[in-house]
Amino acid sequence: MSFVSNHLQLGSKQHVHPLQLCNKCEEMRPPEGGIQMSAARWICACCWTKRVTTRNLLEHAKTQTTRANKTEIHKDV
Repeated sequence: MSFVSNHLQLGSKQHVHPLQLCNKCEEMRPPEGGIQMSAARWICACCWTKRVTTRNLLEHAKTQTTRANKTEIHKDV
């Protein structure tokens, strides 16, 4: 017996709308993988991935620049 069929047999509420409106890209997207940011704000998986990847890349670039600057200072001394 699968979880989904068991879940349906219990009479639980099902999504009335299979798609949700993304507050970032303002498109109707499937709810799987999306993030509920607050009670009224939901971001789809695509926008969330872009957001996390961009932040990670920016932070990584700052870290690499800081390390490179420290290395150059030590080489000059």
